[in-house]
Amino acid sequence: MTTTTIIIAIAIALFIMVAVVFTMQQVEKSNRERQALAASLKSRNRSFQYLLEGFPEGFLSRDLKQLVCQCLLEGLEQLAKLEPRDPQVRQQQQQTQEKLGKLAQQADSNSYQPLTNPAQVQEVQKLLGSLANVVQKLGESGRLQPAQSQHYGKQIRRLATRVALDSHIAAAQGATSEGKPNLAVHHYKLALDKMLKDNSDGFYAAQIVNFQQRIAVLETPTEQTAAAPADDAWKDFGEEKQEWKKKSLYDE
Repeated sequence: MTTTTIIIAIAIALFIMVAVVFTMQQVEKSNRERQALAASLKSRNRSFQYLLEGFPEGFLSRDLKQLVCQCLLEGLEQLAKLEPRDPQVRQQQQQTQEKLGKLAQQADSNSYQPLTNPAQVQEVQKLLGSLANVVQKLGESGRLQPAQSQHYGKQIRRLATRVALDSHIAAAQGATSEGKPNLAVHHYKLALDKMLKDNSDGFYAAQIVNFQQRIAVLETPTEQTAAAPADDAWKDFGEEKQEWKKKSLYDE
């Protein structure tokens, strides 16, 4: 074997080795990217699943449920392409498709029930924030038309307002029962402000009048408060620490 032949053989062997290493690196990179994409899809799908199940029964409209369900189904379809042998993905696909079909046949009912548990109020507010973010991203990507984004956004804002009202009403009622009318007025005014900002269609017209009447009653001086000098009620105000709480300001 000549020197030239040996050199050529070595060069070919080196080329093959480099090609094999490069191919293996590309395959490994592709696998990592696929695993990362699958993990991202699973995380997103879990979020959509929680949006479907996390709200109280009857809280979301049929339109919003269908939107979330459709997003979940699309995510599962993408995941099924990456993991075609995973039976759980296929099962979730089938269940979500069935749920979407049932939603299409259901009538949209207004069965909103006021929330009274502070922890539930906070959780629902977080979920509404996530849902609003979904609608915004779908609109920015062009998957929703401007009219659709506006339609869904209005529903979410309306729900957010009603949840905020639930929180303020519960706080106002609690303050009233504790004999703290000023604090109750504070929460009723916050609730009133929320309704006024979301009343372009007159949805809260009756409640606005009702709350204004409640505030007027609470702000009407009673015989006991009328007899007490105003200065006495606030005589120690200047001596309080900077860390005084809002409840102390309204009802001492």
